[in-house]
Amino acid sequence: MKIMQRRVPLSGGVACAAFLAASCLPAAASASYSASTDTAADILDYIENERRAARENRLTEAQEQLVKDTAAMQAHLRQPMEDHLKPLPTAFEGDELFYDQVTGEFFARGSVKITEIDNRRVLSDEIKGNALTQDVAVENEAHIVQVTPDMAQVDVRGWKLSYNYGTGIGKVENASGKVNRQYISGKRIEVYPDKVIIHEGRATKCHAKTPDYSVSAERIELYPNDKIVFYNSDLWLKKTCVGHRDKYTADIRPGHEEAPPFPSVRYTKSDGLVIEQDIAFPLVKQVEFIPTLLASTREGVHGRAEIRHAGAYGTLSLQYGYWQDSDDRWIRRAPSLHYAFGHHFKDAPIGWGVEADRGQWYNDGVKSTHTYGKVNVYHDPIPLGGGASLSLAADYSVTKESYNHSKVSGLSWSATLVKKFNDRLTTYGRYSYAQLYTGNSLFDYNVADYSRALYAGLSYQLTERDRFVCGTAYDIDRHTVGDVDYYWYHDMHCVQLVTRYRAKRNSWSVRLNFTPW
Repeated sequence: MKIMQRRVPLSGGVACAAFLAASCLPAAASASYSASTDTAADILDYIENERRAARENRLTEAQEQLVKDTAAMQAHLRQPMEDHLKPLPTAFEGDELFYDQVTGEFFARGSVKITEIDNRRVLSDEIKGNALTQDVAVENEAHIVQVTPDMAQVDVRGWKLSYNYGTGIGKVENASGKVNRQYISGKRIEVYPDKVIIHEGRATKCHAKTPDYSVSAERIELYPNDKIVFYNSDLWLKKTCVGHRDKYTADIRPGHEEAPPFPSVRYTKSDGLVIEQDIAFPLVKQVEFIPTLLASTREGVHGRAEIRHAGAYGTLSLQYGYWQDSDDRWIRRAPSLHYAFGHHFKDAPIGWGVEADRGQWYNDGVKSTHTYGKVNVYHDPIPLGGGASLSLAADYSVTKESYNHSKVSGLSWSATLVKKFNDRLTTYGRYSYAQLYTGNSLFDYNVADYSRALYAGLSYQLTERDRFVCGTAYDIDRHTVGDVDYYWYHDMHCVQLVTRYRAKRNSWSVRLNFTPW
C-alpha cells in the first residue's frame, strides 16, 4: 500500500460525481412572466424574467469554488490536456491518503476532497474505491458538486454513495440539495445512462426548510431533456396538500417549460377573489385535455376546457368555456377552434407567425360566429447604442362576425424604443396603429383599446426585493390620456406579490406568482 501526498493528480477519474449528470428536475417550473396591461408595460416583462432566470441559474458557493479550483488545476497542467483523454486528471486531498498501484484500490480519510478536472467533485470524511474498476463508495455523508458543461449543475449531499463512472450506474440514499434549477430530496436516487429514478422524493424551486410550494411523489422517473413522470404525487403549498395525481407527466424539453401545477390566486375589483386551477391529461402523442376550474367570489364557479395538439406545425386547440384578457374582460367560447404558429429565422433577425380563430363567441347577451385570422412579422431589437434598442412589428388581420355581418381587415403596426440607463432604471416608448380595436370590434376581448396610441413608461428597481413600474397610454385620436397604470413587484420569499393600480379607472388587482428563491 502506497501513501500518497496531498493534492496528487491521478489518472483515474475517481471524483466522478456524474451520477446526477442527467438530472434537471422541474417539479414546479415557473413559466415566463407576462404582465396584464393596456399601457404596453409588458414591453418590460423581460426584466422580471431575467431576474428570475438569474436567481434560478446562479451557482452555489460550493459550485463557484469548484470552478475556481479546476481552473487552477488546468493552469498548472504540465502539458495540454487532450479532449479525448480518458480517464481525466484527478486531484486528491485529505489528511490520510492511500493508493495501491497494483490493485488500483484507494482509501482517503479526513477532509477528503476528490476533484476531477472537468468540474466534478466528491467530498467526505472517508472515501474508498478502485481506480481500475472505476468504483467509488462512501459509507457516511457525501457531498457531490458538479458544474460540468452539457451536464446538470449539481450540489447534493447524501449517504451511502455507490457509483461506477464506467457504466454510469449508481445510487445515493437520503439525498438533498440542488440539481440545475430544482431543490430536491429523496430517500433513494438511482441513476442510469438514460434516466434518473427518485424514490419517495420531493422537488421545488423554493429553497426553504418548508418550501412555499413543492411536489412530492412515491416515484419520479426523469428522462433528460424529454419528460419527467411523477407517480402517486401530491402538490403542496407549505405543509398543506392542495392536490393529488396518480400520474403526472411534465414536459421538460428545452423551450417547453411548463407552468407550475398549482392553483393561481388573484384579486380584482371587478371579480373579487379568483382561484384558478388547470390540469393537463395526455390523450395521445402531442394531444392533451386541459380542464380549468375558476372560482370567483363575485362570478361564482365556472371554467373552461380545451383539447390541445402541439406539434412542429403549430398548436391547434378546441376550446370551450370562459377566457379572460388583460382588461379582466370575459368571453365564452362554445366552442371555438384556435390555431397559432410562430417561426424565427436562424440566420436572420426576423420572425413571423399566424393565428386564427373560428367558433361561437358569447358576451353580454351577444352571440356570434367569430372568424379571425392574422399574419404577423417582427424584427428583433435593433441596438442603437447607449443601452437603447428599436423593435418593429406589423400584422395583417381579418375579423368577421355573423351577429352584425361585420368585417374588419387591414394592416396594424408598431415601433418600440427601449432605453436602459443603468441596472435600476429602464424606460420605453411605443407608437402603434391598430386596425382592430374596441371602437370597431363587436367583442372587446383581447383587442387594442385605441386605434392610434402613444405608450410610455419606466421600470425602477427600488430595492433588491421591490420593483416599481409605471405605464401610460395616450389616445391620439381623442387627444387624451387613456390609461395610467402603476405596478409594484414585491418578492416575498418564494412568492411574488404583483399589485396593479389603474389610476384612470380607479381599479386595482393583486396577483401571487410562484418564483425561484
